[in-house]
Amino acid sequence: MLLSDEALAFLRSLETRQRDRVLDHLKALETDPFRARPRADIKNCGRHHGQTFYRLRVGDFRVVYVVEGRQVKVTEIFRRGRGYRWLE
Repeated sequence: MLLSDEALAFLRSLETRQRDRVLDHLKALETDPFRARPRADIKNCGRHHGQTFYRLRVGDFRVVYVVEGRQVKVTEIFRRGRGYRWLE
């Protein structure tokens, strides 16, 4: 699992309990980054710049990532409501 600088900074800004919850869901992505699980809704957000982006919903947080081979690369983590305008 690779985290972008933005995603890492956002994780560091969270309270410990919230950060641990998000990290638990991120670890689960390593085993299956495509299948939704209880309390972890995964959605295909479409292609942008030749890559397919996925969104993982963890409560009020959204994790945007791409899968390259067996590697999961988290590009962003943000609070719900910010939107996905960058995908347009």
